Amino acid sequence: MGGVSKRTTATEPRCEGASVDLSRRLLSQALEQTADIVLITDNKGVIQYVNPAFEQSTGYPSNEVVGARPALLRSGFHDKGFYNQLWSTIASGQVFRGVVVNQRKDGSHYHEEKTITPLFGQSGEITHYVSTGKDVTDRVRVQQQLHELAYFDALTELPNWRHLQQLLAQAVQLAKRRNNTLAVLFLDLNQFKRVNDALGHAAGDRLLREVGRRLSATLREEDTVGRSGGDEFVVLIHQPKKMEDLAHVAEKLLKQLTRPYVLNGQEHRIGISIGISVYPQDQQTPGDLLKAADMAMYRAKTDGESNYRFFSSDMEAEVVDRIKLEQCLRQGVGRNELTNFYQPQYDLRSGRLTGTEALVRWRHPVHGMISPGRFIPIAEETGDIIAIGNWVLTEACQQIAEWTARGLPIKRMSVNLSPRQLAHPEIVAQVRRLIDEHPILAGNLVLELTESSLMQHPDQAALTLASLKDLGVKLSVDDFGTGYSSLSYLRRFPLDCVKIDRCFVKDMESDKAATALVEGIVRLAHSLNMSVVAEGVENEVQLKMLSQMDCEGAQGYLLGKPMPPEELHSHSMQEAAGSSCTSIGCWGSNQV
Repeated sequence: MGGVSKRTTATEPRCEGASVDLSRRLLSQALEQTADIVLITDNKGVIQYVNPAFEQSTGYPSNEVVGARPALLRSGFHDKGFYNQLWSTIASGQVFRGVVVNQRKDGSHYHEEKTITPLFGQSGEITHYVSTGKDVTDRVRVQQQLHELAYFDALTELPNWRHLQQLLAQAVQLAKRRNNTLAVLFLDLNQFKRVNDALGHAAGDRLLREVGRRLSATLREEDTVGRSGGDEFVVLIHQPKKMEDLAHVAEKLLKQLTRPYVLNGQEHRIGISIGISVYPQDQQTPGDLLKAADMAMYRAKTDGESNYRFFSSDMEAEVVDRIKLEQCLRQGVGRNELTNFYQPQYDLRSGRLTGTEALVRWRHPVHGMISPGRFIPIAEETGDIIAIGNWVLTEACQQIAEWTARGLPIKRMSVNLSPRQLAHPEIVAQVRRLIDEHPILAGNLVLELTESSLMQHPDQAALTLASLKDLGVKLSVDDFGTGYSSLSYLRRFPLDCVKIDRCFVKDMESDKAATALVEGIVRLAHSLNMSVVAEGVENEVQLKMLSQMDCEGAQGYLLGKPMPPEELHSHSMQEAAGSSCTSIGCWGSNQV
């Protein structure tokens, strides 16, 4: 018994020691083989141990970090206060949990989901800190991507509409709390659809990205810019001091955004319309501020190319009227409420009626005749101008065919093509079809285009005009002198005629510069084998001056206002019979 007792007693310490050794081996193997990052420091924060997972994740071998401090992993992502809070937590004996952005040996960053646990000695003092963590960089990246998809525009990387609404709501609350002002700018690109139609969506995307870049580069760092969708952007100006400052910002944006854009190797220009509303004087809720800025933007668009306007209370009624007019116009096109009027054009050398220009009019059943100045800009914006322009062109071809069959002396029919029509891929086929369907000479049809429509996409315009020219039609540039082009630049287009804008004709009597400009246009046009027609002739002095400049053609109220086809028919018959007494027909330009 005694021997048995001694053997049992003798073996017990050996079993306990073996168990401790086994536990240590298992713990060592666990630390060495675990996929978690493990780092152990003493109570001063000096690293005493790192496991292989640490070496693999950070790129630091253990011999380079043991004896150093964890600060060598700092990425600069967190500020000093973050680390002070971390050390305050663990030094008080509490466990720290959080995601820390660290830096690897190669300088790259990784996200570590970290737990730091204090270890206590027998007397309760902290002896070590054990940090365990997981590399969650991929998970964080996916979360960031999901956040960006939800809150940022994928194309421009600017805040999207959803995020803009949140940012605006926060900005309004902050302005209210601090008794500050806040401005909302609503921006619209005026010719963006034409870029897409003429150059393709890839070019349109490049344009939108460049607009976003220019906006961000022009604004202050504390301001906000986002894309609300399509070709519209929103800017939040925080704490503007006065209205003059906002006007200055809008002017800077217009200057930067209307500079040429290089797309597909060529320069292209766009127009910008900006509407501005201000908190709290204009509106006091985020939704109403956006609505007010949108209304002001439409006023800017109506008032002309590349403008900005501040919101005013009368705009709400105007917007309602505009929406009603837009709806009535669409219905009016379907109800045949449109009609063509025709304004006579005279040859200044012979004094005879030689042509006419087709001008669309809208006879509303309730409101009567509505000015083209009201409905044409709306039709351009909505795209209804395509249907209206096609109708005008078809009616004009039918009319010139009818007049020709009845023996009238009107040999030339001028028809305006809108920029949208020129950019439409079917425009050449449509003109060919109309010439084939009506017994008219292609050379009697003159298609008039504004210089701005030619300059927006000059390469595409040149190709389209060359195809139209192959059909035998004549081509004219309308309202010349009001855009940014020059006759030397227009040499690349196969044009037959230049029409001088009425604003220059009107000023000839009182402005020597206007007279010199008109005379210069006539001479340069002739040098390029183009004829010239002057618009807006209202008195005989203007007529005499144009004739002396050797300008071939003229039209205006002095010679004949736009009139219905039957009235122009009667007018031309009286002139042919010698009973009409127009300012040209009675005395002839040879008497000047």
